[in-house]
Amino acid sequence: MRGGESYEPLPSTRFNIESWKGDGLGLVNVQRGSFLKDIDLFDHAEFGVSSRDARAMAPATRLLLEQSFLALFDSGIDYRNRRVGCFMSANLVDLSNVAVPEEYELRGSFARGAAMIANRVSLHLDLLGPSIPLDTACSSSQTAFHLAVQAILQGDCESAVVGGCQLNHRVLDWIEYSQLGVLAPDGKCKPFDASADGFGRAEGCVAVVLKPLADALRDYDRIYATVCGTSTNNNGAGGPPAAPVAQYQADAMKAAFLRARRDPRDVSYVEVHATGTAKGDPTEANWVGEHCKRDDELLIGSVKGNIGCV
Repeated sequence: MRGGESYEPLPSTRFNIESWKGDGLGLVNVQRGSFLKDIDLFDHAEFGVSSRDARAMAPATRLLLEQSFLALFDSGIDYRNRRVGCFMSANLVDLSNVAVPEEYELRGSFARGAAMIANRVSLHLDLLGPSIPLDTACSSSQTAFHLAVQAILQGDCESAVVGGCQLNHRVLDWIEYSQLGVLAPDGKCKPFDASADGFGRAEGCVAVVLKPLADALRDYDRIYATVCGTSTNNNGAGGPPAAPVAQYQADAMKAAFLRARRDPRDVSYVEVHATGTAKGDPTEANWVGEHCKRDDELLIGSVKGNIGCV
């Protein structure tokens, strides 16, 4: 709200950008983004994780475990040995992608597997509900959130913790994005701006707790917001995987409002995905302008302008 930004030069703790920067093939053409601090720190003993497993765990798994614990603690719910679902999304980059073998030990440990993104959280927090790792690219956290809502509604779990984590410490990913030409040269997202020229990469980790409203009120839990409706879909053969298709985005938004039993014109603020791309931003903004228009002020925004695309 104060207009602050978190962009900074790419830290040497990720990789040595001086060895990779440039505009040619196999090089990285951006040197800025938004980055988490101290991602190497983890109190494994606090969560009952062995030092061997802690070294083998993906950094994202460690962060999700910490944030899930904090979210559950803050919620006030009794979660241990209860039917609490665990829906986690992360880029599945573990230490084997960025370290030499002698820096970690994998014998007898399953800590680095893709399934462990969620299952390690369930294990160390003693959660008995569904434990689902998700990776649907940019929509991973939204998909995890949607599936958690559905699991609660269907009775698969009494509550759920939903988490998402993005870390950008693998140089190969930076090279791929550079070759695709989708990164802004200055490393910043510029949503809805005529100067928008790509997106800026960012890191982040968050976890939220979901529980039926009636149960949360009954148990005097801490409530920050209520979920009225969610939806998800796919473009099918309507377009390439990385390109938004207006029709199908509109279908997903219409379905969410239908489930919420709300009219889009009831909305006074819309937070959109908008990363600052020539195709993605208008696709979202045009739908919002058409269906959410109202007599008084309608606010629309994207936090990616402040922190980048997580």
